[in-house]
Amino acid sequence: MYYHQKIINSGKYFELYQYEKNLKRDFTRKKKKPKKERVLSDCSIEANEVNKESEELSKRKDSISRTRTSIRRIINSNPDLTKFYTLTFKENMQDVDIANKHFNKFIMRMNYRFGKFKYIDIIEFQKRGAVHYHFLCNLPFIKAKEIENIWGNGFINIRRIKNVTNLGAYVCKYLQKEMTDKRLFNKKKFFCSKNIEKPISVYNYKAVNAIIEQYDFNNMKPTYESDFENKYVGKVKYKVFEIEN
Repeated sequence: MYYHQKIINSGKYFELYQYEKNLKRDFTRKKKKPKKERVLSDCSIEANEVNKESEELSKRKDSISRTRTSIRRIINSNPDLTKFYTLTFKENMQDVDIANKHFNKFIMRMNYRFGKFKYIDIIEFQKRGAVHYHFLCNLPFIKAKEIENIWGNGFINIRRIKNVTNLGAYVCKYLQKEMTDKRLFNKKKFFCSKNIEKPISVYNYKAVNAIIEQYDFNNMKPTYESDFENKYVGKVKYKVFEIEN
């Protein structure tokens, strides 16, 4: 299936991508064949290592950008995620795997106490290197002390969210550079409950145009727009529209 435009719908936000050329959906780039090993001079070896580090850094930045985008879209797809907690460890917990085990047990205790609820959880690190979690959920008002007792590993902070028009973007502002921490390489940087709503991607030509026509995007001022170029897909026109229910 080929397409030259797509829409990603996250709650009341519609992201419209318009591409210069037709793209193939589910396209997978062919893996490059490994180059034959050859004898390198010391200078060549050093330059090769620098290039590898630069390429690896670029991949990490792309991965982080995709992660932030996914988080923003999921949060905006779930406007009932109105409770924003930060879960911390009183000890200097720096092992992500052990920390995640504690968090999974916390979710089990929370489900047992309050029933199944929706949440998204984002891993971050404090300046001292300790793991902490940003935790958004759709639970009703619960006293902070009760949540802290169920967490059982340290303190919790509650951030009040008032008059926020784009909660996903608001939360992403709190995602610090520590997301580049090597402890998160090749690991999930956030977790969601199974009942979370996911953003909807529309590629079909008729379906995309039907949405554009339904909301009159051609005559509506976008909340954000930009033109950029991607080495894989070429030039792209990008617009975001906000549709109030």
